[in-house]
Amino acid sequence: MKLLIVFLASVLLLAVSYSPIYAVKILPQAKAGGKQVTSGTSGGGITVSPRLRADRRALLISFGNLQNANSVSYQLIYNANGQQEGAGGTISSSGNSASRELLFGTCSRDVCTYHKNITNMKFEVTYTASSGKKFLKRYRIKV
Repeated sequence: MKLLIVFLASVLLLAVSYSPIYAVKILPQAKAGGKQVTSGTSGGGITVSPRLRADRRALLISFGNLQNANSVSYQLIYNANGQQEGAGGTISSSGNSASRELLFGTCSRDVCTYHKNITNMKFEVTYTASSGKKFLKRYRIKV
């Protein structure tokens, strides 16, 4: 009987430790220079490091270990003055790392208009690992 309990406990522990990790991070409010938050999955997944730009008008994202992914896409959504805004894109895995800067506003001919009263900001990264498994990382960002 004891052997059966030990076996079941071992199987349960193995199943819990082998499951994919879905990261949900809340970024701290940016201080001068901002802090970097890194999140990764076990088993050689990609790393995603979002942080607010020093002036708090953009989100800077660093992606790492891209050789472990077949495809990577990202999406930023937030409300500004009661209207939903956002940005998104994809990253080709032709390198080991990449970075993106997502502005909270629009720019035309080097003149930028920034959104005000930003609330409910969410950032999501979806990627397919080389093994074929799909992963989703979600972040809530306080501006």
